Amino acid sequence: MAQYECSVCGYVYDASKEGTNWDDLPDDWECPVCGAAKSEFESTGGAPPQAKDVSEEGNKPSEAERPEGDLVQEAPVSVSPLGRAILAHRVFGYVFLAIYVVLIIQMVPRLWTYQIEFPARTVVHISLGMAIGTALILKITVVRFFRRLEQTLVPSLGTSVLVGSVVLIGISVPSAFREALATGTLFDKANQKRVRTLLAQIGSNELGEEECMRLSSTDSLRAGQRILRQECIDCHDLRTVLAKPRTPENWRQTVRRMADRTTALNPIEEGEQWQVTAYLIALSPQLQKSTRQLRDAQERHDQSQKAAMAVGAEETETAAYNPAAAKQLFESKCSQCHANTLVSESPPRSEEKARQLVASMVEEGLEATRDELAQIVRYLTETHANPPE
Repeated sequence: MAQYECSVCGYVYDASKEGTNWDDLPDDWECPVCGAAKSEFESTGGAPPQAKDVSEEGNKPSEAERPEGDLVQEAPVSVSPLGRAILAHRVFGYVFLAIYVVLIIQMVPRLWTYQIEFPARTVVHISLGMAIGTALILKITVVRFFRRLEQTLVPSLGTSVLVGSVVLIGISVPSAFREALATGTLFDKANQKRVRTLLAQIGSNELGEEECMRLSSTDSLRAGQRILRQECIDCHDLRTVLAKPRTPENWRQTVRRMADRTTALNPIEEGEQWQVTAYLIALSPQLQKSTRQLRDAQERHDQSQKAAMAVGAEETETAAYNPAAAKQLFESKCSQCHANTLVSESPPRSEEKARQLVASMVEEGLEATRDELAQIVRYLTETHANPPE
């Protein structure tokens, strides 16, 4: 039986499988894949050669009789917009598959080299990556070998790949942007001068002045950043290293200790170790700033929690109380986490319940002074436990 291939999308019509001869198909029949007309199909084998019209052949001039420059123009093959969309989809699909393969080659070996428990975001990242790969394999298998299932499975598989990719990008890209924004000041002149001075102090016996100048340059710092991202994450997450700032000597010792754990096939050379050390020294002010902000926030939380536990009945009664100001204070503080109506739906029926409610709010992150907490406790007590007649 004859086979006919669509010149637009490559779909092959096999009469022996479809059950209908090609000549018996209606003239308005279209390709089930791209919607191309029947005339866009070409025979790929098994079809008898078409008889030539002798009268037409006799009227056509021979090659010798045709005037010079008289070119035979073939009618252009029209491609439907749907066919163009299918071709674009195929091209983008190949590009997506190539990117996925490159990323998998880089990521999969890290599953065996990680030396700590996977963080939650890493687990989600791995799960999505494997799910996308599984959907891709199933989609390619159906399109290539099980065309009868194409209309049933391919749309859902393609949608799964799209949704998984969007979620994966949402997990990965924002953190990369934040890191790029945070490291924007690492390569300014003042920080480079600081790095150069500190390198001279810790490497006085190993590094000369020219070497310190080279290690503190922008190119060398970027090289250290690249080595840190490519080599160090084979064993652990970067947050393990960058959890807190360290002194230059401590950075140097940490890098050496990590380099000793690398394999003989992929060692970190001495020069690369100094580049990573220089980059970590340059990064220390940013780490110090983040650590200080976290510590200050924790201290404010601890102070608020202690104040909530220390608020007693006598202090609540003796504190200067303004109902309107207390209401405004309550609404401004409590609306930071939830609607004010949430308290009204389950109000505290005693002063002790009000004090426990405020303590739980502080536990969840509410920051307030001792006097402010006393005002809120009294407002809740008088509003819900002892409402005015």
